Amino acid sequence: MRCKSTQLIPLISKNYQLSSFIFQLFLYLCSTKTVTLDQHYHPIIYARLRQLFEASDWDALVTYLQGLSHSHFRTAGYIIGERLLSEVTPDTFWEVFTRLILWNPKAFTVTLSKAAALRFTNGTLSLQDAGFCTLTETLQDDKHMIDREKMLLQWLPIATQPETMEKLFNTLGVHQSHRRVDFLLRMDGIPAAFMLLKTLRFEEHDTDYLSSVCRQLIQRASTLSHTMGKADSISFNLASLLRTYFDLPDIRGTFSLNIQPYELSRLDTDFETFKRVITKV
Repeated sequence: MRCKSTQLIPLISKNYQLSSFIFQLFLYLCSTKTVTLDQHYHPIIYARLRQLFEASDWDALVTYLQGLSHSHFRTAGYIIGERLLSEVTPDTFWEVFTRLILWNPKAFTVTLSKAAALRFTNGTLSLQDAGFCTLTETLQDDKHMIDREKMLLQWLPIATQPETMEKLFNTLGVHQSHRRVDFLLRMDGIPAAFMLLKTLRFEEHDTDYLSSVCRQLIQRASTLSHTMGKADSISFNLASLLRTYFDLPDIRGTFSLNIQPYELSRLDTDFETFKRVITKV
């Protein structure tokens, strides 16, 4: 028995109308927050973004993003930063990064910088990438100063070597010692402490400024100890080291760090010596 095609038309039409109605109802409920979706993921947005990434069509990507609502735009940013950029080659990563930063830095600088930090950490991005060099050269003008600083705040804390910190400062246009100190005082860890000592050498005749930095280190160590119950021996030892290194008698306190005179001459040039001294009890 054959079924005539004309008999299927009403059924197909009815099912299509029902599916369309359900989809439109779903979108309406999402827009009114009756249905709660993960703000970091949306299957339709993800599918479209993935198509654009596979086609490497960045003009179409920007056009698509421009047409999204505020909430969907935010979700798209999460998808790009947390999902799509974790899968692409370094060249594609930096190409997308540069394009989106130049288009809408306020929306993408922090999100994409966090994505880069994760890939720096797992070794799938490098400061030697050609795309990274292109990015930093593109952002050298003053209007991108804030964007460069936001990148530094994401990337300096994950640097494990002083040379990496030095390169980040240089390529992202932070050359003045006072500005570098402002960044380094916000960082934890031995590489940041070593860079702080090296940077303060350019201010060795300004004892008031050096004393101020020491007091900030002591205050940070004290605050962490009292408010969080967390010992910050690096900051406290660094304050003691700076007091001795720069001969700052105004810095008073009970310090356990004992530095031998012969160690002072190599502290700012040999990272291994610095690590050994700063971690002494």
